Amino acid sequence: MSIFVDPGVTDDDLRQTLFDGNLVILTRLQAVRDFVDYTREQLTELFKPHDPEFAHEHFDKLEMARILGPWKPGFIHSDVSKKLVCEIIREAGLPPEHTHFDLPKPRTSFPVGHLTTGVAFAFPWHRDVWYSAPRQQVNWWLPIFEARANNSMSFDLPCFTRAVPNTSGQFDYYENNAGRLTTAAQVDKEKQARPGAVDHQPIDEQVILPAPGEVLLFSGAQLHTSIPNTSGRARYSVDFRTVDARDLAAGRGAPLVDADCTGTAIRDFRNIADGSAFPEETVREIFGEPPADAILVFSREDAERSAKSV
Repeated sequence: MSIFVDPGVTDDDLRQTLFDGNLVILTRLQAVRDFVDYTREQLTELFKPHDPEFAHEHFDKLEMARILGPWKPGFIHSDVSKKLVCEIIREAGLPPEHTHFDLPKPRTSFPVGHLTTGVAFAFPWHRDVWYSAPRQQVNWWLPIFEARANNSMSFDLPCFTRAVPNTSGQFDYYENNAGRLTTAAQVDKEKQARPGAVDHQPIDEQVILPAPGEVLLFSGAQLHTSIPNTSGRARYSVDFRTVDARDLAAGRGAPLVDADCTGTAIRDFRNIADGSAFPEETVREIFGEPPADAILVFSREDAERSAKSV
């Protein structure tokens, strides 16, 4: 497995590079820098007069959850956020007519001992495909302030094609949507199913640190983890995901070596060109029939109800 910087390949070759287990960093996208500036402004306003990287020194866990609970869904569903994400994808060279994206998720990693559950969950070793992500998924991750080796995330690249013991069999996407209704209120104990590797010892742990204004791309099948934050600073990042309709139709994507979850997140994706979802008949043909009472998509209204539960 390799790490490529600005590889200068076609969009088809870029996606295949990621499906083969490699990582890609793009450093020249003005749209990424615009997104970082926009998010910094949001965080500065949210925590003023305090520095966002040290906001945890001024707010306890419950106060932090009350601040982040309403802000996160507002940021996620903002028309500005969605517009900037689409600009990043377009500038990276992915064709809008074939590319579907999901909403950008702001992530917060506070120093050990502060808020690490609910809206600030610290993810253990996991693959996104254990969360019912499609094998065609490409992850885009960008730091808002400088990421550090002791507050970022790491990868175990050799395990891309190796099965590892995990708890993904406990995860159902539709049940998880129901559980997300109380995410913001989870301050001291995590209540949602969060798939993770069992007693994983990495073979070759790699910490990748793109600079603010750069974006890291990797397959949703990559094994990765949040590093326990011992930096003394909060880490803020944003991630979003893309799926190419041609990959979905052709069954082309990363290997699924150990995913036992049920349900699918594919309905979260919208086409860049016209905002359409994947056709429901296509989704059911590929991923099967959902339960009659399933919450297929976690809506903005659901997120706002969760924020009020703190």
